[in-house]
Amino acid sequence: MSDIEKKIAFKIPQQFPAIYREENAELVQLVQDYYKFLENTPNQGVYNSRRMFEYRDITTTLDSMIIFFQKKYLSDLPLLEDASVRIVVKKILDLYRRKGSESGIVLFFRMFYNEDVEINNPAQFVLKPSDSKWQTGTYLQMVPNDGVFYARDGVTYYQYSDLLSKNITGSTSGAKAAVDKINFILLNGTLTPILYLTNVRGMFAKYDNIMARIDGQDVSFGVLNGSASELHIDLDYGGTTGNAIGDKFKIESKYGNGGEVIVTETEDKFTGIVDYTLTDGGFGYTIQNTRLEVSNQVLVLPNEDFSFTNLERLTDTGGNVGTVIGQNASAVGIKMDDGDEFNIGRAITTMDRTPNVPITGIFTVSTKNSSSPGDLYPDTALDTDVKVESLSNIETVNLITDLMSPFLSVPLNASDYNDPPATAIMSGTADPVTLSTPLDQAFNLSPFQIGTIDAFENVNPGEDYTNDVFTLVRDPVMIAFDRYEQVLIMPILSASFSVGDSIEQSSSGVSGVITGIDTDRSFIKVRPYAYYGFATAPISHKGSSYVVSASERDYTSEKFGANADMRSKTQFATGRISAVKVVNSGFGYLDGETVFVVDDDGVKHARGTLKADSQGITAGFWGSETSQLNGYKDGKYYDSRNKIHDSDLYQEFSYEILSTVDLTVYEATLKKNVHLAGTRLFGRFVYKKKAEVGLGHRFYASKKEDQIIGGPEIVGPNQPGEQIKYSADRNTISVDTVNLKADVV
Repeated sequence: MSDIEKKIAFKIPQQFPAIYREENAELVQLVQDYYKFLENTPNQGVYNSRRMFEYRDITTTLDSMIIFFQKKYLSDLPLLEDASVRIVVKKILDLYRRKGSESGIVLFFRMFYNEDVEINNPAQFVLKPSDSKWQTGTYLQMVPNDGVFYARDGVTYYQYSDLLSKNITGSTSGAKAAVDKINFILLNGTLTPILYLTNVRGMFAKYDNIMARIDGQDVSFGVLNGSASELHIDLDYGGTTGNAIGDKFKIESKYGNGGEVIVTETEDKFTGIVDYTLTDGGFGYTIQNTRLEVSNQVLVLPNEDFSFTNLERLTDTGGNVGTVIGQNASAVGIKMDDGDEFNIGRAITTMDRTPNVPITGIFTVSTKNSSSPGDLYPDTALDTDVKVESLSNIETVNLITDLMSPFLSVPLNASDYNDPPATAIMSGTADPVTLSTPLDQAFNLSPFQIGTIDAFENVNPGEDYTNDVFTLVRDPVMIAFDRYEQVLIMPILSASFSVGDSIEQSSSGVSGVITGIDTDRSFIKVRPYAYYGFATAPISHKGSSYVVSASERDYTSEKFGANADMRSKTQFATGRISAVKVVNSGFGYLDGETVFVVDDDGVKHARGTLKADSQGITAGFWGSETSQLNGYKDGKYYDSRNKIHDSDLYQEFSYEILSTVDLTVYEATLKKNVHLAGTRLFGRFVYKKKAEVGLGHRFYASKKEDQIIGGPEIVGPNQPGEQIKYSADRNTISVDTVNLKADVV
């Protein structure tokens, strides 16, 4: 329809013949003025007839016509101001289309009450015993890529965001699913896409091309890397005992994290395992050279006098050789050389004594058992080798590690100490090396980080032990430097001194710990956390300073690198893990890698080979919480808010409107227009109001017909408000920058 011209008077002269325009201009002007009057006066027919189509449009109709639009389209709805009617009539179809829906109720209040309301569905809090379903989530860990994927036409390209809510298919496995969500996580320094799925059909497999059909074209969105799906336990590793079916553990890996398993099978075999406890971390140890020496055979014999010395060697008539690791009143622990084993049928003698003596009175010799603690660092330097996990009290020192024995036959005036009869070459840069060569040129200084052992890692408890096991913690490189703990002689000993107390020396910057106290001879034994130890200078203890008259080496102590103490005890139990099920695939694990089953404290309970060649699963969860009561969950109080069905508010077909508008105001109108038949309406007062900057908000209460009616009152910054008493099931106040005031409730 073309627009109707509102002004036509200017066309009147052209309607008369030329003779009238020439001879009777007054008549033409009269007619033209008459038409101007008709088209400019609102109560004249021409004026209104030429605006009839405008009056049909709510946007441009007359103010006097609005009431007719309101009666026609909003007859059952609350009256509105004229300015609002124009907007509401244009949008009213949206309201009618949403009748019976939650969004329809929200729109109803915004249109007619200018209020934001909340809809509460009590049905979700009705207690339903045995209603919940246990389920797991599924996701795909993709091979990292640039995130741009071209269709087969080679021109059109897509990104991961185009994959949301699309169906995907695995090119090899044929599995199908819908993409629900896409996350990107940083794994080993690389941004990796994770696709979360719903409605999974089949099992996606490693190296699947993930295909989706978009805009009529097949698009590949990258290759599936695979997530942890199975863990095969290595029964030869041993592991801990005392585990039970249903225990949950973490998957420890060099690359992945977040994986979890649950124990599904345990061994019933009764076995002896070794429990190691580091009771003293000592000092002077390095991660590179420290060894945990453990006996693998035991000689059972009377030994009340402790007749043996640690590290002395024994042999038998068959040429088998072992080293003494420890002893007690009834046994001697031996670490046998590789391939050697003592037998009760062959006589055993010492090797290092002069003269050597036969060992008599042996009751029995245990079977050799090398299942614990595992391969020793640094023989192969593998991640599964036994080694120091970490050091504390670390000090860096530069030391010469050359041995003097290769040069004992070299004359002092030799032209080059590196020439024969020397059997080795000095480590320095000098060539030749003579009596006048500086030591720092003849020998190379090697840096060492020495400290106190915090813990060992990869220690295997072994299995099938029948006797005690003995241990030594040694750093042979540091032991060779003959560094000892110290004795500090002091004029006055404090009564506050105790074994284990920390001490410091500000002049040398050295700290340490007290290991012994001799009040009769006025000295304390100390372990300095420094290679050169304490100087003869005052020390501080618990904030007080004490004079030191002399500092000496304590030759009765163990050397640095030999003063740690590892206690080992053989325990007998069942419950070694033999099978587990992956319940959370985590991220970043590699297919075929060796991993450990560990607890929250990092204790390794088992070892196995991980299979990571399919889709991943998340930890299980209850599909709904309607079957749960209040109580404690994961150590915290959990409020399920579930209520018993009461055939009133808490039922399947009720809903509750939370608003500042009283239920009696809107109930009848809402039921006629947006209420869903078969449901029951409830209303509850909730104060939710936006405030202008500079204004304060108060609640007020007034009495009307013996009822207390409460509501909001906006007051100026300095305007007094009325005192109120107000209570509600729930109070939520959110503020940007306002003068918020509250009276005593």
